[in-house]
Amino acid sequence: MTRKRCFQEGSLFKRGTRKKVWVARWWEDVIGQDNRLERIRRSAVLGTVAEIPTAREARQMMSDLLRKVNSGDFRPQAVWTFRRFVEDRWKPDVYPALKFSGKKYYDNMIDTHLMPVFGDMQLRLITKDAAQRFLTAKAEGDLSWKTVKHIRTAFGTILEAAVRDDLLISNPVRKTRMPRRGVVDEKAPIAPEGLKALIEKLAEPSRSIASLLAMTGLRIGELLALRWQDVDLQGGFLSVRQTVYEGHFDEPKTRRSKRRIPLGPRCVEIFAALKPTGAAPAALVFSARNGSPLSRRNLLNRQLKPTCKALGLTGVNWHWFRHAHATLLDSVGAPIGTTQALLGHSSSEITRETYIHSVPADARRVVEGVEKLIGPKWTQVPDWPELANTLIN
Repeated sequence: MTRKRCFQEGSLFKRGTRKKVWVARWWEDVIGQDNRLERIRRSAVLGTVAEIPTAREARQMMSDLLRKVNSGDFRPQAVWTFRRFVEDRWKPDVYPALKFSGKKYYDNMIDTHLMPVFGDMQLRLITKDAAQRFLTAKAEGDLSWKTVKHIRTAFGTILEAAVRDDLLISNPVRKTRMPRRGVVDEKAPIAPEGLKALIEKLAEPSRSIASLLAMTGLRIGELLALRWQDVDLQGGFLSVRQTVYEGHFDEPKTRRSKRRIPLGPRCVEIFAALKPTGAAPAALVFSARNGSPLSRRNLLNRQLKPTCKALGLTGVNWHWFRHAHATLLDSVGAPIGTTQALLGHSSSEITRETYIHSVPADARRVVEGVEKLIGPKWTQVPDWPELANTLIN
């Protein structure tokens, strides 16, 4: 039963000896741990007696503070802690619909970053300033700007759910700003010559993996989840049916990610060389000795990163080869719809704005083409000192 709310004037008193302050106190309705309406005593320091010399001024400030509590549209907030909301309400509602990789993402954000700071704090006490200080401290630490952005996204998503459940009036994280982004290491340019040199330096199985990623545009999880029954060497195509993340198989990222990709002669040659005699149809194309899927992280740290470091390449990971594939498709004139279909994107905007980059050789060629159209020959330009004197005089 909803408790009838009565108008409150609050109580006002002074506190302190050397530095006296005005303190306002009132009752406020909140949603208790058992989801029942409760009434708790709240108080707030209005300011020092030196700053607010008269009781009349202090009472006016208290009246302004209580206006929200006395208004007809006031909604009680929850005394639920952040930890209890996440464990008892948010995870049970959200996790059943998430893939394994999504659960791992949120577990890392929550357990590593959010719980140590906000776990025992009541939801209603998480303010914009507290959230902003938290994000700023994270950015000033050893974390990358992108990681801090992920933390903010996860934090905001959880508190938005609390707003929808009427446990919060508004989401304080949505009002925060991301700290300024620092200098970002430039990614290695996507050029056929550099890509070929990198692949040739890699040891197996990373060499075959990098080659196939660059020539098919598969995600690393899609490639490592391929089974021989998914590869048709005679027909020259492969079918994407699964993805794998840390040994867990799942559905591909989106509905469009389930797709058939044509294979060129070079890809067919690589798959043929990899296929053992009498390979079982359900066997993985890339697997450890015990038949389990390879670890993308181990391959990255033990083979790809050291090779890139030796070649002086920065910003290269397994996903970089997918960007390279999209960029080279654009370089050879592939229609955007074809590129979108091959990559399995849900929209052409993602393909165009995120995955297609400029090939240095193509950029130079088109710039030189523009110069030929509008640029005068250098021998036709007047002598510069003579021209400068003319302009000055």
